[in-house]
Amino acid sequence: MSRRTTVEFEGHMVPAEELDCVEQKEPWSVYKLEDGAIFKSKQNLVTIYRLIDKFKPDGDPIYVFKMAGMVNVEIPPELKKKAN
Repeated sequence: MSRRTTVEFEGHMVPAEELDCVEQKEPWSVYKLEDGAIFKSKQNLVTIYRLIDKFKPDGDPIYVFKMAGMVNVEIPPELKKKAN
């Protein structure tokens, strides 16, 4: 259910609707590095707004969103320094 609020857009506070996600998929991008480490990253949608009374020149609505980045690195045991 959307909620009316205001958000900053192009240096001004403008009316917007905060929208709920009804479906989501947030897969990881996975990269195996040449040293054997595995780097994982993804962007999670935190909040999304649709601006009220503002549209792109082609008539599409304008969305403003907040994202949070997440990263994880899996280190192979042979790369870890031995504890003293």
